[in-house]
Amino acid sequence: MSDNRNFLIGVLSITATILFVGLLVVTSVGPTPAMAIGQLDRGGDYIMVTGQFTENSELVYVVDAAAKRMIGYSYETTTRDFVLWNATDLARIGAGGGGR
Repeated sequence: MSDNRNFLIGVLSITATILFVGLLVVTSVGPTPAMAIGQLDRGGDYIMVTGQFTENSELVYVVDAAAKRMIGYSYETTTRDFVLWNATDLARIGAGGGGR
């Protein structure tokens, strides 16, 4: 009976040690930032596209096809909020560009 208890305690101790080392390894590796460059989604008249602005920042472009308007937003990591970056009237651009 004593041998079974000693064996069980040994197995549980080794398992706990392995799990603890695994936890240390997982927490010591820093999280990698999620990048969503070039993703596209469409819902009704709205089209959303992501694009890279700098190495560490991205923009989200929202196109309203019915209103022919595009708005760009950037994500501010310090305030954790989206900031209006730029708004463009696509009808005005298309009329002056000759359809190109």
